[in-house]
Amino acid sequence: MAQILSIGELIHSYRRNSGMTLAQLSETSGVHKGTISKIENEDVKRPEYTTLRPLVEALRIPLDTVVELYISVDKRAEMRLHILQDVIQHSGSAELAQKVGAKFLESPSDDSHSLVERLYSFTASVERKDIRLALYQLIVDYSRDHGIMPFLAKGLLQVYLIERDDFTRMRAVYESGNHIVMYAHFLSLEDRIMFYYKLGIHAYNLFLYPESIDLALHVVQEAEPDNEYYVHALGILRGSYYQIGDYDKSEYYTHLYSQYDGPYINENTKMIKAQLLAKRGNTDLAIAQFTSLLDTDDQHAALPALNQLMNIYLEKHRLSEAEKVLAYPIDPVQINDNNPNMISQLAEYYYHRAKYFIAVGEFERGVIESLEGAFHFSRVDDVRQEKQCIHLIMQSHLTMEITMTISTIKKLTEYYQQTDWEGLR
Repeated sequence: MAQILSIGELIHSYRRNSGMTLAQLSETSGVHKGTISKIENEDVKRPEYTTLRPLVEALRIPLDTVVELYISVDKRAEMRLHILQDVIQHSGSAELAQKVGAKFLESPSDDSHSLVERLYSFTASVERKDIRLALYQLIVDYSRDHGIMPFLAKGLLQVYLIERDDFTRMRAVYESGNHIVMYAHFLSLEDRIMFYYKLGIHAYNLFLYPESIDLALHVVQEAEPDNEYYVHALGILRGSYYQIGDYDKSEYYTHLYSQYDGPYINENTKMIKAQLLAKRGNTDLAIAQFTSLLDTDDQHAALPALNQLMNIYLEKHRLSEAEKVLAYPIDPVQINDNNPNMISQLAEYYYHRAKYFIAVGEFERGVIESLEGAFHFSRVDDVRQEKQCIHLIMQSHLTMEITMTISTIKKLTEYYQQTDWEGLR
């Protein structure tokens, strides 16, 4: 089809190609025949969008074709926003929505700040994540080009909050989120506190403990003690200080954290206290505390405790006790897929199972468990631990001087193919 230069030409071309008369199109669309004739003859240069829509549907004109043409003709901000809503309601692409959004920001009737503010408010109500992301990215680019710093910061934050849900890109998204720190002072206090917490727990889940401490301290300094993010920041601090070996500060923040009521605060407090006992040589008391956390129907509380017990038993080669712990019924289906830390705990659980089965000579079972652990580590972008699971398989065969079976080689090959493993690139 030759290039279409006007709306009238578009309607006329599709009507002619479909073999419909004006009367037939009028009957099918519900639009008066005279109105259609005026549109085709361009007596009406800018027909109302609401008039065009039934014609577009009757003629089966692709939505992007009519929208891209119309937004270049009708420059009213209100109409372009209406068209954007129509694109979303009729399952238009994120690319098309972004084009309409860009045209909206070019509307001559309002100033740049008002336009980007309206688009930002509109985008918050969009349910489709791909379109919401595309519009926020547009807001970021537009705000950067026009020096509208508050909406640059707010747009970057919203892009980060959407992208951080993709756990397979945790490291790359963290780097993007870290870039927002330089714009944090343009955010409202409420958004800034939320951002510091979100990035702080993100750093924690990537084992970037000094960074998570710095971000959590920002929350503690800026938030009121009754703010939920203040409490969560205390949780980050107790865990991060433990991980870097500053047990006194871990104990201090554990005490502050334990003063609050909330989901898992009691269980998390018991967990860190047991870990501190183990680090200070009180292994038997630590084991008793970890074991007490298994006496619950909540697998999110039990799984980290089980991993700590397996760490102790496998390190000391207490295999009979490790076997009893592994009898605890962990159901992967019950583990929260929206929590990267719990996915990591699940991966670690399979890694421990692999080490146990290899230690007792069940190599084929160890291979299965190790690959399951590798898969779950890959879900949270933990390439180092994923490779450690693969290394466990290789190293165990080399150490024991065992020939790798065809079955094991097949399992490894299948894993590489399914995960597009970095090690093969």
